[in-house]
Amino acid sequence: MTIPTKTLASGFSLPVYGLGLWQMGGRWEADVTKDAAEIAAIRAALDAGITHFDTAESYGNGHAEELLGKAIQGYDRSKLIIASKVAANNQSYDGVRHSFEASLKRLQTDYIDLYLLHRYPEPGIDIAETMRAIDELVEQGLIKNVGVCNMSPNRFDDVQKHTKNKLVCNQVHYNVLVREVEELGVLDKCQRDDILLAAWGPVQKGMLPEVPLMQELATKYGKTTTQVAINWLISQKNVVVISKTSSLQHLQENLGAVDWQMDEADIERIRAEYPDQQMISDRVPLTYEADIPV
Repeated sequence: MTIPTKTLASGFSLPVYGLGLWQMGGRWEADVTKDAAEIAAIRAALDAGITHFDTAESYGNGHAEELLGKAIQGYDRSKLIIASKVAANNQSYDGVRHSFEASLKRLQTDYIDLYLLHRYPEPGIDIAETMRAIDELVEQGLIKNVGVCNMSPNRFDDVQKHTKNKLVCNQVHYNVLVREVEELGVLDKCQRDDILLAAWGPVQKGMLPEVPLMQELATKYGKTTTQVAINWLISQKNVVVISKTSSLQHLQENLGAVDWQMDEADIERIRAEYPDQQMISDRVPLTYEADIPV
């Protein structure tokens, strides 16, 4: 299938659904025991029409990047959007250069389409030096677009003022249950300032509770509650999703969320009525320690 895209006024585009590689190839250390299955899962996603793949140097200590690099061999690289991230503790000038070169090698590619700060740099690392390194890589044609992850509007603005390149996205934990990005104004900022919000964890690891509101809307639209949860995100202005799955069945279900539009009234009903909303992420809260306060 052809997955719809969202395009900013700046010209940057992302498909509304991308495949995340967190926990493919291990968590914080490499795990090679499922390599064949993980590569097959990535290729199944490619064959299903997915073109946006999100990884990071820290995923499996780089092994997720290696798996993606192997999986895309034989596919048209020019049609893919590969995103990777530099860890907060590697965001010195030299650290960025080293991390980027290592990621490029593991991915077996000549450039990265979207390079992201995995969060605001660790305390004591000068953000100006971080972005000087990234700007140089953009000038060399090695990075096509720049973004961030897990940042409040305040930290996002501080990063933006230290780079010549427009930050095109903020990747954050957001779903029908977890609403920190609404509480802190991240969603409003993205919609106001021509930034894509890439929502990771859109179905809370498949652990969203079955609530009557979602069941009602699933019946209305002839979809599953999972599809309703994903569509609620991508029906919002400037929001796209990144979801990890190694299951072809789950992938096919998730893709059933992308080719329809939820009524505005139902979007707002979920925003207001979904029960027990969490205003702080249970996985990566935006209130972590950094030189710039939230």
